[in-house]
Formats: sequence, structure tokens, C-alpha cells
Amino acid sequence: MSDRTINVISWGLGVVMRWNGKLRHSAAAGRRGAIVLALILAGCASKPPAPPAPSIVGLWQAQQIAAAAVPADVRITLSMYGDGRAVGRAGCNNYTSKYQRTGDTISFGPAASTKMACAPQLMTLEQSYLETLTAATRVERRPDGTLALTADNGAQLLFRRQEAASLQDARTRGIDFRAIGQEPGWVVELTDGGEITAVLDYGATSLTLPTPSSATAEDGTVVYDASTDTDHLILRIKRKICIDAMSGESHPSTVELLVNDKPYQGCGDRLD
Repeated sequence: MSDRTINVISWGLGVVMRWNGKLRHSAAAGRRGAIVLALILAGCASKPPAPPAPSIVGLWQAQQIAAAAVPADVRITLSMYGDGRAVGRAGCNNYTSKYQRTGDTISFGPAASTKMACAPQLMTLEQSYLETLTAATRVERRPDGTLALTADNGAQLLFRRQEAASLQDARTRGIDFRAIGQEPGWVVELTDGGEITAVLDYGATSLTLPTPSSATAEDGTVVYDASTDTDHLILRIKRKICIDAMSGESHPSTVELLVNDKPYQGCGDRLD
């Protein structure tokens, strides 16, 4: 047996180990080979990193409070910012709080509110909302877009995202895409088949160009490249969550803008 060649082959992993010699040498090599194979298998079995938790930053409007539907004529809102601030309207009064989130756990600090008095039914609803909000310990972004905050006693708040007033106005005017950025502040609005309007540097510069046909890069970035005799604008839209540095609100697109060789960065929303 000492004159035979012993092969240890793992075709699935593409690993081949071969040795000659006496049995005692083959056993030692076999042990080493087993360790190598075990390490390779362990590496293959490791799980990929978990995706980041969906953003909860933005403006939300309450739909249910502890299983009770919010009346259509009552507005209860929650705006959560990237720096941990939480503000909104509780039905009658405005309130402010702080929150901390780690994965699917969340906690809110005490809520400070104004002291207006409203109808008894509305005050009761407001109290239920604030008590459930400050008791919430779990957060969930559901596939249908609903935001759920749940307390340990099972009481739950359900919210739907509320579009910012600036986006509602742009949608009403027929804008298909709107982007904003800070330092210096700028706004770009685009209508497919129409025009691109850019207001730059806190309003110091504005220009309007015909909207060109878009092109899509290999990584999925949508690019608009527009020119006139005097101006050149390139708008790059990436499907990547973007947090506005000023408001802390979440947007579905990250935007890179280049106007006459001057770069700008910001966030954007598709409105069509």
C-alpha cells in the first residue's frame, strides 16, 4: 500500500489533493486535507450580510390607533428626521419627541405638546395616540408601504407615508421628476417630453432646457444630457435611498447634477 498513490478528490469544490508514501504519511495529509475542506465548506455555508432596514425617515399620517380607524376629517401625523427628532400633530395639538431605532426595535422619549383644547372625542383620540406612540417598542415597514409601531401590550399605530407639500405641488403642475440639494440650495424639475428647469445657488441662477431622451447606464443609473448654445446640464438619477441633509426626509433616488461643469448632489422623487 505504501507504493500506491492515494487521491482525495472533491469534484464539487474543485479541490484535488494527492500524495505518495507510507500510510502514516497519508493519514497525516488526510487530516490536513479534511481541515482544509471543512474550512472551505464553512466559508460556503456562511450567510450573506442582512440588507439594511428600510428607512422610516419622512412624513407619516396615522390611519389606525389601537385598532381604531382615524376619522377622515382628523389629521394625526408623525415626521421622523435622520437626527432622531420626531414631531407632528396629534389631532388637536402639535407635539415633539425623540426616537432611537435599532433594526426592528424603537423607543420614543416623552412627548411635549401644546395645550389647546378640542372636542372631548378628539382629545381622547389624541391621548390614545400619544400614549401608544411613547410606549412603542417595535417598528415595521410592511411590503405595502405601511409603517407599524407596536407597544409591548399589543397596541399598534399604523401610518401611511404622506407626500411633502412641495411634491404635491409639483405633481399638480405635471412635473415628472423633482430633485433638491443643499449647500448651495438647488431645485431641478423635469417633465418628460417638455423642459428641465434648474434653480441653482439659492435662486441666484436659473435655466431652462428641453428635456432630452434619457439613457440608462449598466448600473441602472438614468441619465439626462441636455444642451443649448449657452448651457450644458447632465442629470444622473440613481435608485438609491437618499436622506436630505436639511430636512432629514427620505427620498427614493440619489441625484448627481452637473451644470456648466459645476457639480451638485441631492435627492429626487419620480412623480409620474
